[in-house]
Amino acid sequence: MNSFNVIAIGGTGMRCAESLVHLCSMGMFDNTEIHLLALDTDYKNGNFKRLKTLVDNYNNITADRDGVASDTLFSAKIVYYTFSPDYNAGTNYDIVAHYSDAQASTHDEDAVKWQESDLADLFLDPNVRKMDLQHGYRAQTQMGSMLMYHAIKEEAYKNKGKGSDLVRFVENLMANPNNIVFLFGSVFGGTGASSIPVLPHALQEAAKIISKENNGDVLSKNYFGTVMLTNYFSFDIPNTQEAVYATSDKFALNSQAALSFYNEDQTVRDTYKRLYLIGRDKPRNVTRHDAQSVTGGDAQRNPEDYIELLAASAAYDFYHSALAHLQKPVFGNEAQIFYRTLASDEADCLTFESFFGEDKDKFAQKCGIMMASAFLYGPQDFANNRRNHSSFQALTEQNVKDIRDYFRKFYDLEELDETEPGSGWIKQMQESAIDIGYKGFLFDQAAYSTSANSARKFKYNDKLFPADSAYKYSVSLMSSAFDTFKKEFGDTVFSDSDKTAVSALMKRTYDTFSRLYGFTVKN
Repeated sequence: MNSFNVIAIGGTGMRCAESLVHLCSMGMFDNTEIHLLALDTDYKNGNFKRLKTLVDNYNNITADRDGVASDTLFSAKIVYYTFSPDYNAGTNYDIVAHYSDAQASTHDEDAVKWQESDLADLFLDPNVRKMDLQHGYRAQTQMGSMLMYHAIKEEAYKNKGKGSDLVRFVENLMANPNNIVFLFGSVFGGTGASSIPVLPHALQEAAKIISKENNGDVLSKNYFGTVMLTNYFSFDIPNTQEAVYATSDKFALNSQAALSFYNEDQTVRDTYKRLYLIGRDKPRNVTRHDAQSVTGGDAQRNPEDYIELLAASAAYDFYHSALAHLQKPVFGNEAQIFYRTLASDEADCLTFESFFGEDKDKFAQKCGIMMASAFLYGPQDFANNRRNHSSFQALTEQNVKDIRDYFRKFYDLEELDETEPGSGWIKQMQESAIDIGYKGFLFDQAAYSTSANSARKFKYNDKLFPADSAYKYSVSLMSSAFDTFKKEFGDTVFSDSDKTAVSALMKRTYDTFSRLYGFTVKN
């Protein structure tokens, strides 16, 4: 079993992590235990909550399995952690940093406090110092880096020996050398841009605090990589009366400034083994037609974007590069920088190769099985069909609901609304590509149906992949894709005494589609 540590920072990081979880559901991270830390200053953020709901749903499906698996759906094990600084409503920099105390001191009384006050006055506008931190750092990276660094150290001090999520995550990093650690975050916002430069060093300090010998080391013993997303979306001006808020018109400038810093900062280049820069020449406006922009909180639920899948593929690349490095060195002493910019006129369609390069066939096959399974377990309700059949009576009503919920999050909708299918993850990916100007995304356009009736009748046997693809299977004149699948799946009775009913169902589904489509790629 391999281990992979992932840190999702801010709203953009959360959405990248969602894409990573869906890659896990496809089986792209076979035999891997993923330790996923979701880190955001805005713990009420809608994207933060959506990621937790997704991971909980994933873990419900894998709960009957001991550890990891391979050549199946939901093959990775995900261990989930969260951390958010304790910023209650009304908390601002002045409160957190005890600015009033520092300002009231004199040089003779307390030189350090006096200097801190002067530095704050130099770098922070009074409105920035007074802004509510509950909704994040709002593109104020000069303040965010310092606050996040100290928030992590404070958490280590307060919860040393108490087993908080952050402490447990750091302890896992300390447990063994050669951990692979990957960070998701943007460079144009607040939390991600603030945290990427300082987070590895903050974790190092936290490890020293937690370690009984005060010699915790997570920098030299582990491999750090990160993806840095430049401005790829925009939004309308937030509906707020606050003096400080993030605006998307500054994202391009913020990205330019951040990249200039990363390029020249030796600490960053020494810390990370690889930096993946990903962007797009045409930002996509993500303001919902039925809602105004907000600064944060539960209402902030930005749609998914194919750029975030590209970020998850960067995590996949780093993970496998680091595994290769353990056998034969591939990393140098300084960070390697990779970049990818996708333009709307780069090609007609975004293909499997667009995201996974040489591993395009593996991605096509695993994603194809997941996509076909979404029709199977969503509109066609196959899990309930098996439960009512003698073959899988060990499935419970909750098992059926968990399976159905996940596949509808993947393809259909988050709420179980039978009358009006919405947009799940893969459909939002496709919608984002079309919005930018691409004519296609991975699968045949017919696969992204918006009709509940057509989704139930969809011929995923030969209409799933693009017309020129060899991935299809035949059905008889009087049969259907669903009927042919059921026949190949078989009626072998699954024992009620066996507690691995869900895992067995996913494995048999994976194997059945693999045989029908003629997939042969193995890990």
